[in-house]
Amino acid sequence: MIETKTGVKTLGGFLRLIEIDADEAVRHANTFDRIRAGDLQAVIVNGVYSPAALTPVVSQLERNEPAFLQTWFPEKFRSWFYGRNLNLAEPSLTGYFDEAAQFERQLATLFPAGEDIAARVAGVLASLDHGRPFVAAPGPRPGQRYMFTTLRAHQEGGYIPAHFDNEQALRPSYAHLRSQVDLHMLSFVLTLQMAESGGALQIYDHRCDPADAVPISLDGAPKPQLEGLAAVSLRIPPGAMIVLDSGRFLHRVSPVEGKRKRWTACSFMALSRQRDAMYCWG
Repeated sequence: MIETKTGVKTLGGFLRLIEIDADEAVRHANTFDRIRAGDLQAVIVNGVYSPAALTPVVSQLERNEPAFLQTWFPEKFRSWFYGRNLNLAEPSLTGYFDEAAQFERQLATLFPAGEDIAARVAGVLASLDHGRPFVAAPGPRPGQRYMFTTLRAHQEGGYIPAHFDNEQALRPSYAHLRSQVDLHMLSFVLTLQMAESGGALQIYDHRCDPADAVPISLDGAPKPQLEGLAAVSLRIPPGAMIVLDSGRFLHRVSPVEGKRKRWTACSFMALSRQRDAMYCWG
């Protein structure tokens, strides 16, 4: 690791990131500018929530209170969502926006008053982008909104294979959203509970410009050779989140080890075509 006087750390010889506390976010208002320009690839934000505040949250998630919609990754990934991931939604999105409205109401009850995840996380992210609003992407009809985030549980052996997030724009379920956002997609991952071991976010020194995205995550699609690629492995502690240039950089989640689930909230983000907001979806 190389750390400069500006606080930028270079990991693995290629990944440039900064690490800050949530209450310092407003002092780093150009962070998203730097990510978009390629000067940074990631920022780790500590203290979005205190670990103690997350203990009852995870307990509720384990019991599935308040009865969230539960959907599934492909079976071999040994993982599921609360909410509906847009990548895995039906192309027609039939029923999706009704589900999104219900999920939003339920999600607001999961955290203490004033600390609901959409408001808290969006506020921190906006501080890193000159106050630009981070909001759930609007749907095709007035009043409709995509799910701001989804909650993810990875059980023992659970993983996500290597992919670029820019691949999403190629999926049929993105037909409407594609017309609303810039091609360059980013993401955040907020840790609610770490696995006992494994479950790391692994980022590879392999890049793809937004316009060049191809669906490498589909079965039968050509895959990049991971062997020999420089890589960085990060385990983000509870209450912290990482914002990653996940559209440009190949990444995966390594298999979870142990009985304790890896619980996270994850959203994808892109500039609105008008550049007046960052649109988010789960």
